[in-house]
This record gives sequence, structure tokens and C-alpha cells, in this order.
Amino acid sequence: MERTGQAIRNKRNQGRRLALAVLLAWAGLTLGQLLAQSAANLGVTVLVARRFRLELNTSQVSFTRSSSTGVPQTIPANEGRFEVTVKTNNDYNSSTNVWFLVSSDLLDSSTGYTIPAERISWQAEGSNFYGGQLSKASPVLVARFAGPGSFTGYLYFFFAEDPSMAPGSYRTTVTVLVEGV
Repeated sequence: MERTGQAIRNKRNQGRRLALAVLLAWAGLTLGQLLAQSAANLGVTVLVARRFRLELNTSQVSFTRSSSTGVPQTIPANEGRFEVTVKTNNDYNSSTNVWFLVSSDLLDSSTGYTIPAERISWQAEGSNFYGGQLSKASPVLVARFAGPGSFTGYLYFFFAEDPSMAPGSYRTTVTVLVEGV
């Protein structure tokens, strides 16, 4: 009987030890988890670059002299109005400029004859769009906008024809440049 009582006490003590071990293990994990929780700051930097999107309704402007009157005349572009849209995420304290750059006169490659680029001009419609004429000497400001947004304007191109100009097909390339300032 004494052995049975001892066996029962041993089983109870084993149960208590097991419970205590489980409790200590749980407390140890919790204490370990609590000790593992500390705070630190993480700096996050996102750089969003300025973006500009330029949309033109056509990539060609052409002029056709229908008949010579013998006097200088202004000939409108065959394409009618030229639509320019600039979309930008520029910040509110900055501006966006649109420039026309031409580096050469109009050239007829078959004859070598030229027409001054300055004979091409335009009138503008739209807020902050400006009329002007091409210049080989310097870029010409076409538009200026403040802050971010989508800006659309219309340009009407003209050619200052002179009856003394030699017949031919004259070409040049105009670069449309958009910059943030």
C-alpha cells in the first residue's frame, strides 16, 4: 500500500513538474517574445521624377502655293490648326516651357535652294500659348504653364511666301522641346 501511495505521489509530482515545465516554457517564450520586441525607425524615401508628355495631333505642317499673284502673300498651313497638349506632374512652384527649335533654313535638296526658316510663323489659341515665328538664332517660346496639369493649345501656321522664290519642295525639321523650370 505504501508503494501504491508512493506511486500516486510520484505521478502527481510528475504531473506538477510537467505543468510547471509547460508553464515555464510558455513564460519563457512569452518573455523571449517580449524581449525580442523593440522599436526602430525605418526611413522611407520615394523619388518621383518630373514627367512631361507631349502630344501633337500631327507631325507634319505643309504649305501649298495655289497660284502666284505676283505679290507677297501669307499662306496658311494645309493641315489647319495644330493641337499641342502637354501633361506634367511638375510641382506647384515650378513652370513648364514649350519651345520650338530649328537649326536650319528650309532646303530643297534637289536644287540646294533655301528659304529662311523665319518665314514660318504661327498664331496661338489657348491660355499661356504664344504666337511667334521660327528663328535659327534662338529657341522660340511657344507656351509656359505653372504647376502640374494637362494644358492644350492650338497653333495656326503661316508661310510668308514671296513670288521671287524658286519653285521646289523645301523642308526643315522643328524640334518641340518641353522643359521644367
